[in-house]
Amino acid sequence: MGAKEELLQNLSRLDASGGIQRIHTALTSAGLKFKGPSNSQTLLYYFRNGGREIGVAAMRGSPSLLSFPRAFWYGRSSLAIALSRASSFYIEPDGPVSSSQYSAGQLRITTASIETLLSIVNEIIIPEARTSGA
Repeated sequence: MGAKEELLQNLSRLDASGGIQRIHTALTSAGLKFKGPSNSQTLLYYFRNGGREIGVAAMRGSPSLLSFPRAFWYGRSSLAIALSRASSFYIEPDGPVSSSQYSAGQLRITTASIETLLSIVNEIIIPEARTSGA
């Protein structure tokens, strides 16, 4: 098992809601790749376009969060729609999601939020990624 699989397993173990695994499945089933270096607590979901990796979502634990990488989401009106849909689960970004990505917004993954977050993944994140070349 590689570092990213170990990180996914660790994050899933910390997440009593089961949301980490469900969101991971939705993102990867849509064709997004993921990475999670051994020195990080963040899984980054991305696609490649023109030789570049473009991160469209991230997850991390303690607490379990779904994050919108700033480099992709900054200035997109769909970000405001996503965050307003789940405003009661919003957590103010407090720094880097990974060494190269900052968050434009974060949503807590809980038993109460998972269905809303899955709808955001399927109706906003995945379509935005596809529109951008995923």
